[in-house]
Amino acid sequence: MKTDNVAVSSPSVEKRARDFAYPFLFRLLHWLLWPSIIVLVLTGWSLHASSAPQWSLFKGVLPSFFWFGRVHFWHTWAALVFSPAAVAVAWICLRNRSRTRRSHVVLLVGSLALVVTGILLSTWLGPPLAYQTSRWVHAVGGLVIVPLAFLWHALIGLTRFRRLLPVVFNVWARLRWGQVVFFIPVVPVTTCLILSGLPTHPAYRDLEARLIPHNEVATNELDTLPWDEAQPVLIELANGFGFDRGQTDVTLWALHDGEELFIKAQWDDPTEDRRNMPWVKTAEGWKRLYTDYDDEMHYYEDKFSLLFPIEPDWKFNRFGCAAQCHVAGERQYGYKATNRLVDVWHWKSTRTDPCGQVDDKFWSEDDPASKDRGRFGDPKESGGYNKNETKDLSRPVALPRDPWKVRQGIIPEEDAVDYESDEGARILAEIPVGATIPGIIASPFVGDRGDVECFSRHRDGAWQLFLRRKLDTGHPPKKTEGGEEEQTDLVFEPGKSYPFGCAAFDHSSKRHAYGLTPYWLKLEAKSEQ
Repeated sequence: MKTDNVAVSSPSVEKRARDFAYPFLFRLLHWLLWPSIIVLVLTGWSLHASSAPQWSLFKGVLPSFFWFGRVHFWHTWAALVFSPAAVAVAWICLRNRSRTRRSHVVLLVGSLALVVTGILLSTWLGPPLAYQTSRWVHAVGGLVIVPLAFLWHALIGLTRFRRLLPVVFNVWARLRWGQVVFFIPVVPVTTCLILSGLPTHPAYRDLEARLIPHNEVATNELDTLPWDEAQPVLIELANGFGFDRGQTDVTLWALHDGEELFIKAQWDDPTEDRRNMPWVKTAEGWKRLYTDYDDEMHYYEDKFSLLFPIEPDWKFNRFGCAAQCHVAGERQYGYKATNRLVDVWHWKSTRTDPCGQVDDKFWSEDDPASKDRGRFGDPKESGGYNKNETKDLSRPVALPRDPWKVRQGIIPEEDAVDYESDEGARILAEIPVGATIPGIIASPFVGDRGDVECFSRHRDGAWQLFLRRKLDTGHPPKKTEGGEEEQTDLVFEPGKSYPFGCAAFDHSSKRHAYGLTPYWLKLEAKSEQ
């Protein structure tokens, strides 16, 4: 008679459970697997729901009843528990093939597929086709196969084999520490693979800023710096809208002269997008060009971000900038907030690049009353960008004084004419039907927010972006409403290392390509001579 058909009260079934190979390890793994699978599935569904619309079954919008918050963070933690347990179960089943049920095999194969593809997606993306294949396998395994196999396994356990539950889940019965000899080394191995190297970060994730002579170049000559002397670092980004299947590779170079930091970034992007929801004049009036005002992915600009924690943050050091991202139902693609200050350099091809600047911002505590939740701009005295629109979104508030004054998707503030003025009426009459005008009015930031200067160009299907910023901007801390001080700029020191992350946007307001591991910027120390 087959064992599967034996009644649960049969002594042979109970004996089988008691005598199953490595009983202590087997019972311990039951406690590790079932909670980690539940967390992985629930957070996995949230991550899938908030992905790019063409990939998500929920069109990129997280339902309000899904898991929300630091979903990336909890998903990774669950994977750290699940992966070594799944590998250990695979080892047990291979040693006891004759006693392994078919439902166990399905759960086992699906779990191992999750482990392998999860490691690939978090550490090495590979070519776009390989990345897309890994993502599909991970999604089907994590959202369908493993949950169904787990539910079937749990159903059988709660019904047919319910009398064995005390035996299977009693970890301390017949304690045998010698049986976990195999399991102990599996934990650090899988952890290192998922987090790309523990306890230290690998050398290939270090970006060294070479020391060059002071004051070699002027602001508009950033591309003439000795970039050939710098060692580049390649960063793989994925899960963004646009690009090639949501993936692009960013190459970074860094230099410093003891007073300023210089960074060169290059990433693949076939099209140069320098518009931000512009206006088009029609026979019926003005029409704003957009597909989704709060989550635009067509009539929008290209962007790029670099993020540096200002305060020590072990979460960022281990999980990268994704640890700070909150997925929430009320905001598409989530929002950013953290209890550890993060210095953010947000380059925008339309709103800031024409002014030769990067938007210098920071992340801080979550503020539900703020539209951007935990994202804030550094203090400024004047300048910046504004949407060229009325409150009811019916028309622009300003027109360009001269079409030739429009540059790279903006109306310079000094050349913006009030729509309702006499000069505005004259200009309006001269604009033909079908003509477009920018949706942004901009001028250079004056103050802390304009600390990061830039120069960019798009050629041969790729962006090249050059940045410069003083190692120490010298700005005093910002005062909060509670009277506390927040240092919104990171102070770099030669000879030290700083964790960082980056993201790239392809004509998308929110849905950026990102990485799941941190990198480190190390500034070469000054010579003692």
